[in-house]
Amino acid sequence: MSGQSIRLVSIIATVAAAATAVIAAAPSAIAQPESSGHCPAASVSRFVAAPIPGVSWAENVGYDDRGDLWVTRSLQNRVDRYDPSGRPTGTVAVESPGAIRMGPNHQMYVNSGDTTLNIIPGLPRTGRILRFDPAARQPHPQIFATGLGMPNGLALDSAGNAYVADSNLGVVRVDRHGLIDQAWSAHAPKNLAPSATINGTGMNGIAIIGGAVYVTMTESLSGRLLRVPITDPAATTVAADAAAPLPGVIDDIAALSPSRVAIASTLGQLITVNLDGTQRCSTSVGVPLTSVAVSPRDPDVLIADSETGDVLKLTLR
Repeated sequence: MSGQSIRLVSIIATVAAAATAVIAAAPSAIAQPESSGHCPAASVSRFVAAPIPGVSWAENVGYDDRGDLWVTRSLQNRVDRYDPSGRPTGTVAVESPGAIRMGPNHQMYVNSGDTTLNIIPGLPRTGRILRFDPAARQPHPQIFATGLGMPNGLALDSAGNAYVADSNLGVVRVDRHGLIDQAWSAHAPKNLAPSATINGTGMNGIAIIGGAVYVTMTESLSGRLLRVPITDPAATTVAADAAAPLPGVIDDIAALSPSRVAIASTLGQLITVNLDGTQRCSTSVGVPLTSVAVSPRDPDVLIADSETGDVLKLTLR
């Protein structure tokens, strides 16, 4: 392990220990969230306890088409499967897994190589997308795409094209054959390429809504959400500043409806934003969040990952 990796793990352990202390006294009711403005409130409970708090950092969460929940645990190089009740039912080995999403062909797709080591200049691009059959008793991942930097967020369209929020390269499209669409990606937002629109770096979460992909940037002080038209990625615009006027450290994103998104914040907030700019809500949940997904059984229930490794259930009301 390099010195940078050791420092990273130390920081993670410190943050996780502090966050774990917040929830230790209440195993079922983690926090009483606070809402701003006329926003709906939410109740928060622990859905899945971290196997090892901090070490079992939960990076991303996604559902397959059978309703099973998949949780990526980056520091443990694995992806865990849970049934709808939260019971563990399997584990798949994946190196530094990032986002995990269901594809249109009944395959589960997962980013591999989501580690800060993969943003060091000069190192080979080892980021990949893997895919596997989620219904298999013991899934065996196969390589779908290579040549990525630090693949973090992931979204797939109905044709099987993958859109990656790569914290090294920027926003990248991979076609259904697993080849990087160089022409499209060349016009999409890049990391370390600031502009009036792109006020940060660290492309993180990504979701397809209508004819655009919406992308978060971790290192944007305003918590900026970008809108990247699929037919013209060069015409990227600002969809919202999710955290302004306060500094925001935002992570992954999920579509709540065609006009509203939920964003996880590592400052311990669930942020919801109307894409037309009419409303922004922030609910404190008491632990650093990394990703969020909508339950396939109830649109008012969100499942969120955390840096502590706990998986949380957020019920909007």
